[in-house]
Amino acid sequence: MKAIRYWKPILIALFIFFGSLASQENITKVSIFQFNNSDKLIHFILYFMLSVTLQASFIRIALIKRKKQILLTLIVVISYGLLMEVFQYYFTNNRSAEFLDILANTLGCICGILIIPSLQKFTFSNYL
Repeated sequence: MKAIRYWKPILIALFIFFGSLASQENITKVSIFQFNNSDKLIHFILYFMLSVTLQASFIRIALIKRKKQILLTLIVVISYGLLMEVFQYYFTNNRSAEFLDILANTLGCICGILIIPSLQKFTFSNYL
Protein backbone atom coordinates (compact mmCIF):
# COMPACT_ATOMS: atom_id res chain seq x y z
CA MET A 1 0.00 0.00 0.00
CA LYS A 2 3.03 2.29 0.10
CA ALA A 3 2.72 2.78 -3.65
CA ILE A 4 -0.52 4.69 -3.11
CA ARG A 5 1.56 7.48 -1.59
CA TYR A 6 3.15 7.94 -5.00
CA TRP A 7 -0.02 7.87 -7.13
CA LYS A 8 0.65 11.24 -8.79
CA PRO A 9 4.16 10.51 -10.07
CA ILE A 10 3.04 6.99 -11.05
CA LEU A 11 0.15 8.43 -13.07
CA ILE A 12 2.47 10.89 -14.82
CA ALA A 13 5.01 8.11 -15.47
CA LEU A 14 2.28 5.99 -17.08
CA PHE A 15 1.22 8.93 -19.24
CA ILE A 16 4.86 9.39 -20.32
CA PHE A 17 5.13 5.65 -21.01
CA PHE A 18 2.07 5.72 -23.27
CA GLY A 19 3.21 8.89 -25.01
CA SER A 20 6.68 7.52 -25.57
CA LEU A 21 5.57 4.24 -27.09
CA ALA A 22 2.41 5.29 -28.96
CA SER A 23 2.65 5.55 -32.73
CA GLN A 24 3.64 8.94 -34.03
CA GLU A 25 0.41 9.28 -36.03
CA ASN A 26 -1.62 9.18 -32.80
CA ILE A 27 0.65 11.69 -31.10
CA THR A 28 0.50 14.25 -33.91
CA LYS A 29 -3.31 14.16 -33.86
CA VAL A 30 -3.36 15.50 -30.32
CA SER A 31 -0.49 17.95 -30.71
CA ILE A 32 -1.12 21.17 -28.83
CA PHE A 33 1.96 23.00 -30.02
CA GLN A 34 2.62 23.62 -33.69
CA PHE A 35 6.25 24.72 -34.05
CA ASN A 36 9.59 23.07 -34.78
CA ASN A 37 10.87 20.83 -32.00
CA SER A 38 7.72 21.37 -29.94
CA ASP A 39 8.14 17.83 -28.65
CA LYS A 40 11.18 19.02 -26.67
CA LEU A 41 8.93 21.44 -24.77
CA ILE A 42 6.51 18.60 -24.08
CA HIS A 43 9.38 16.42 -22.82
CA PHE A 44 10.52 19.26 -20.56
CA ILE A 45 7.03 19.84 -19.12
CA LEU A 46 6.29 16.16 -18.49
CA TYR A 47 9.59 15.43 -16.77
CA PHE A 48 9.28 18.69 -14.82
CA MET A 49 5.87 17.51 -13.58
CA LEU A 50 7.23 14.04 -12.81
CA SER A 51 10.12 15.39 -10.75
CA VAL A 52 7.91 17.92 -8.88
CA THR A 53 5.32 15.32 -7.92
CA LEU A 54 7.93 12.70 -6.99
CA GLN A 55 9.87 15.21 -4.90
CA ALA A 56 6.65 16.41 -3.25
CA SER A 57 5.80 12.79 -2.39
CA PHE A 58 9.22 12.29 -0.84
CA ILE A 59 8.85 15.50 1.19
CA ARG A 60 5.36 14.57 2.38
CA ILE A 61 6.50 11.12 3.53
CA ALA A 62 9.76 12.50 5.01
CA LEU A 63 11.49 9.15 5.46
CA ILE A 64 14.77 10.33 3.99
CA LYS A 65 16.79 13.53 4.28
CA ARG A 66 16.44 16.37 1.77
CA LYS A 67 19.76 15.77 -0.03
CA LYS A 68 18.95 12.10 -0.50
CA GLN A 69 15.45 13.03 -1.74
CA ILE A 70 17.00 15.26 -4.39
CA LEU A 71 19.54 12.63 -5.42
CA LEU A 72 16.91 9.90 -5.55
CA THR A 73 14.59 12.10 -7.63
CA LEU A 74 17.41 12.87 -10.06
CA ILE A 75 18.34 9.20 -10.40
CA VAL A 76 14.76 7.94 -10.79
CA VAL A 77 13.51 10.58 -13.21
CA ILE A 78 16.60 10.76 -15.42
CA SER A 79 16.86 6.95 -15.52
CA TYR A 80 13.20 6.73 -16.45
CA GLY A 81 13.76 9.23 -19.27
CA LEU A 82 16.71 7.22 -20.55
CA LEU A 83 14.69 4.01 -20.33
CA MET A 84 11.86 5.54 -22.37
CA GLU A 85 14.34 6.59 -25.07
CA VAL A 86 15.79 3.07 -25.15
CA PHE A 87 12.26 1.63 -25.40
CA GLN A 88 11.50 3.99 -28.29
CA TYR A 89 14.62 2.86 -30.09
CA TYR A 90 14.10 -0.88 -29.65
CA PHE A 91 10.33 -1.37 -29.40
CA THR A 92 8.80 1.10 -31.85
CA ASN A 93 9.02 1.29 -35.61
CA ASN A 94 8.23 4.94 -36.16
CA ARG A 95 9.78 6.57 -33.08
CA SER A 96 13.46 7.20 -32.44
CA ALA A 97 15.68 7.96 -29.48
CA GLU A 98 17.13 11.47 -29.59
CA PHE A 99 19.81 13.13 -27.53
CA LEU A 100 17.79 16.37 -27.41
CA ASP A 101 14.88 14.47 -25.87
CA ILE A 102 17.20 13.19 -23.14
CA LEU A 103 18.48 16.73 -22.61
CA ALA A 104 14.93 18.13 -22.38
CA ASN A 105 13.97 15.36 -19.91
CA THR A 106 17.02 16.08 -17.75
CA LEU A 107 16.48 19.85 -17.78
CA GLY A 108 12.83 19.37 -16.85
CA CYS A 109 13.87 17.18 -13.92
CA ILE A 110 16.49 19.64 -12.68
CA CYS A 111 14.13 22.62 -12.97
CA GLY A 112 11.44 20.68 -11.11
CA ILE A 113 13.82 19.97 -8.26
CA LEU A 114 15.02 23.57 -8.15
CA ILE A 115 11.50 25.02 -7.99
CA ILE A 116 10.18 22.78 -5.19
CA PRO A 117 11.43 25.02 -2.35
CA SER A 118 9.62 27.99 -3.90
CA LEU A 119 6.43 26.01 -4.42
CA GLN A 120 6.36 24.90 -0.78
CA LYS A 121 5.62 28.49 0.25
CA PHE A 122 2.22 28.37 -1.41
CA THR A 123 -0.87 26.61 -0.05
CA PHE A 124 -1.45 24.70 -3.30
CA SER A 125 1.79 22.78 -2.69
CA ASN A 126 -0.24 20.44 -0.47
CA TYR A 127 -1.90 19.20 -3.66
CA LEU A 128 1.32 18.31 -5.48
